[in-house]
Amino acid sequence: MKKEWKTQLILLSLLGITSLLLLSSCGLLELQEDKANKKRSSVLPPYRVFSYSYDSVWRSTLSVLKYSITDQNQETGHIETDYIKPADGGWTRPDGSSNISAGIRYKIAISLVRVRTENGKIGVKVTIDKKLERIKDFFSDPESLDSDHLEEKAILYRLERELVIEEALKRANPEVSTPL
Repeated sequence: MKKEWKTQLILLSLLGITSLLLLSSCGLLELQEDKANKKRSSVLPPYRVFSYSYDSVWRSTLSVLKYSITDQNQETGHIETDYIKPADGGWTRPDGSSNISAGIRYKIAISLVRVRTENGKIGVKVTIDKKLERIKDFFSDPESLDSDHLEEKAILYRLERELVIEEALKRANPEVSTPL
């Protein structure tokens, strides 16, 4: 009788220790997953500093954007697009691969800030933030997703090319200004 009682006590204690280890390991796994999500979301959005006038950078930014704009304020330097659905003709990756889902949508928010560069010149810092989200169903809140920053970098590249072309046109024909 005493042996059976000791055996049952040992089995129960082993079962308790095992369940405690399993529960704590799941908790640690969730903490590591949260850290990875925070690390991904802490990546700063792409930006570039241009050594052009604020007005020319503003005009060029508006001309480069090919999406409908819901909010623009030149005084605060804020431009925001309407929701864009990749399935409806939004951004496609250059390599042709895509995982277009009907529930994915995004907005592009652009901020322009006057700054002083390292060499003392006045410039304009353009930051592009792509707010990507997945809508699972009608009732649940959208889930935020991380951007691959390719579209943002492409917009910055197009903006730079637009500014270079505008500057070259001004130099080629100084008496005619080129409104965008």
